[in-house]
Amino acid sequence: MSKDDKLRREETKTNPEDDYFNPLANGPRWMLTTRAVGMRTVAAIGSSVFGWLYPPTRTIWLFACALLSNDARPLTTARIQVDVWEPGPTASVPVLRPAVINFHGGGFFFGLGTDDAWWTTTAAQVLDAVVFSVSYRLAPAHPFPIPVEDCADAILQIASRAADFDIDPDKIFLSGFSAGGNLCLASWVLLQQHSRWGYKIPPHVAIPNIKGMTLFYPGLDYTISRPRKRSTCSRPDLTLPKFLTDIIDASYVYPALTHEQHSDPRLSPGLMDDELIERLPQIHLCLCEHDMLTAEGKVFAERLRQRGKLANLRIVLDEKHAWDKPPPMTLKESAHDEYHAALDSLKSLLDTAGTDI
Repeated sequence: MSKDDKLRREETKTNPEDDYFNPLANGPRWMLTTRAVGMRTVAAIGSSVFGWLYPPTRTIWLFACALLSNDARPLTTARIQVDVWEPGPTASVPVLRPAVINFHGGGFFFGLGTDDAWWTTTAAQVLDAVVFSVSYRLAPAHPFPIPVEDCADAILQIASRAADFDIDPDKIFLSGFSAGGNLCLASWVLLQQHSRWGYKIPPHVAIPNIKGMTLFYPGLDYTISRPRKRSTCSRPDLTLPKFLTDIIDASYVYPALTHEQHSDPRLSPGLMDDELIERLPQIHLCLCEHDMLTAEGKVFAERLRQRGKLANLRIVLDEKHAWDKPPPMTLKESAHDEYHAALDSLKSLLDTAGTDI
């Protein structure tokens, strides 16, 4: 991490706005769970509509903890739902296709893979790709780092079954929205440095070389408090409301962590060290003007730009966090434009297959 980045973090730590106390952090867990599940149920109704309009080709189930393990990660029979969108046949001769593994948003405590049905359907068509959308386990029942582990495990399992889906294991992309953007990047970090946290991957399992990533309005730095994030916005009133961010943070970051522990790159992937930045694939980053996460997104984009890892940075003007969701019966024109810009970015990486990027 550069000297300027370290200085920024030290200034942030001493800012009074970072003394914020989340009233839900030490409250009854059952009460937090009740709130979270209630909101999750309402959100699922909308998600089911989008999934019905643009249904997956099929649904598969992956066992949690199948390929990624450590002493602190108990064995479980839990399964992870993965919705799959496949393009139609394009030739009589079998062709290996690229793959996109997507992670939905929802503040780590709600959401389904079908939330991103417009994106996954469009990606399958534009890239002629097989698209997987992972419904990782959710907080509060499954707080950090379980969702990160689920996403990393899903990447390993899907890549190991490439032949089953006729996908090219050297052409795998990642994408994510909001919390899913965080998990997209954090799961990649975990796989690159799995031994750092005591994770084990079977010797016969190869960690895939990810071709590129698309991140839509991700949260990247948990060392900055919510009040501090809001203060960076010209329209704080358009940012995510306090009651929602309190639920998000109390649900996901449990038990509570110290400020220094918030810099764990599995939680704050934007703070990964320079060595990991150098190993990243090309990243397409889409941010929203009136979003409390935009400032940290710009900081991360600059780190990527300095090392030639930024494919594109796009900021959607006059829009707030998750402006593309929930969409009406037809997708917003701006969302349509941003989806296609992101897919054009990924497609350009396919066109450079076989060359160093």
